[in-house]
Amino acid sequence: MRTFRFELMRPEELLAEQERFSVAYLPVGPLEWHGPHMPFGTDPLDAQAVAYSIAEKLGGVVFPTLFFGTEAARSPEMVRRMGFEDDTLYVVGMDVPNNTVKSCYSPEEMFGVILRENLRLIISHGFKLVVIVNGHGADGQLATGERLANELSNTTASKVLFTRALQKLDEQDEQLGHANIAETSMQMYISGDSVDISKLPPRDVPLKTSEWGIADSLLFQGKGNKEHTVEHDPRDASAELGKRYVENGAKRISELILKTYKEL
Repeated sequence: MRTFRFELMRPEELLAEQERFSVAYLPVGPLEWHGPHMPFGTDPLDAQAVAYSIAEKLGGVVFPTLFFGTEAARSPEMVRRMGFEDDTLYVVGMDVPNNTVKSCYSPEEMFGVILRENLRLIISHGFKLVVIVNGHGADGQLATGERLANELSNTTASKVLFTRALQKLDEQDEQLGHANIAETSMQMYISGDSVDISKLPPRDVPLKTSEWGIADSLLFQGKGNKEHTVEHDPRDASAELGKRYVENGAKRISELILKTYKEL
């Protein structure tokens, strides 16, 4: 097959692939601050890389990546977990006051409308299975994606799955987070010189979430350290580790796709 990317396919190629393996993929994620060392497109680029990897192995058609997503203001409890003394501080997503550029966050209701329309257009092509490959972990993003997948699976002729690109390597893996070692490693593997670790301070300087907009998932779970610093440090990232995360996400989602497709 010449390509699995919808935007590069001719009509006969699209129809032939639908006949062979009727699965469509939609990578999605916002343009978001990921520290001074990472590109704004980290989340959607992660999702895109995983979707491409799946399509290369299984087949199907990858639709153009949706560089769009949502976030909300942090609760007082979450503001404290991030290391701010004033829990009345208005912090949306990872846009801490020190950031030099704001993220491109959409309100949840707008994200829902845009995602729904993208899914409607994909479904209108007659795919049996539509897979949302999501690169962003915000509560609103997850809830909206899961809600639309459930609704459209029950109101259209297509089955819709909502999946996450970044997944644990194993049950003991605690390295997931925002712009920490896991995401930084993925981008090193995916986009190479778009990552510049030299933009971070020397290794002996702790990375405080409130100062850098970088965090471990453990922090959001209330399991972070008392200093509110990043333990799974992006300065320890490597392309080799990033490859493992991309391949792991693709493998886990592929298994779900094959199981679901067989049951259609």
